Amino acid sequence: MKRTLAALAVLFLFSVSSAVVFGQETTAKDLGIRVNKARVTFEEFRQDSRMTWFQKNVRYAKGLLIMPQFVKGGFFVGGAVGKGVLVAQDKDGGWSHPAFYDVLSGSLGLQFGVKAGEVILMIMTDTGLRRFLRDKFQLGADASIGLGPEGVGAKVEIFDIFSFARVKGLFAGVSVEGGGVVVNRDDNRTYYGHVDITPRDILLRRNVSNEQAKPLIEVLNKATR
Repeated sequence: MKRTLAALAVLFLFSVSSAVVFGQETTAKDLGIRVNKARVTFEEFRQDSRMTWFQKNVRYAKGLLIMPQFVKGGFFVGGAVGKGVLVAQDKDGGWSHPAFYDVLSGSLGLQFGVKAGEVILMIMTDTGLRRFLRDKFQLGADASIGLGPEGVGAKVEIFDIFSFARVKGLFAGVSVEGGGVVVNRDDNRTYYGHVDITPRDILLRRNVSNEQAKPLIEVLNKATR
């Protein structure tokens, strides 16, 4: 029964989200828009009075996975999907150009409604960042993840990754624990024009670039120095 419900959760996930994130072939222009939306999302988090812990600690992050739109839907079974850009910070405080990722998760339980929000995963450890260099991994299983604390004096447990969200809708909050993170190789190839591009090439070796990402990188550099 649980397997059946899980399968239904995935089917429902794709039915409510396909028009938003999987409906058409993604073009370089689409990806440029997504990167710009990631910049706007980051700036909004930087201005949100509830995100004081995020604002004070983002300078210590190894990386950020910014999802300008994270869609969650449910009707007894539910799921969530987000398309995001990952940027990594080097030891000198400089930020990389973005790599493209998808986050997919399913959930079970009595839940109704659909909501869309903005989610940022703050990667705090080298272990957490290394997981993103794989083709895919599971949040919570391969890297520990916790809900991002609110307020300057919030009690903080140690996690590889913190999840921060700005959402409106019928669900109380967004949890991405158990979600699958997948490298979107097609998007990376389209954005950088290289056939065999990998996250390591983009985030660590930094041997590719795209002028469209400069505003995002400038905002990140300014916020963390």
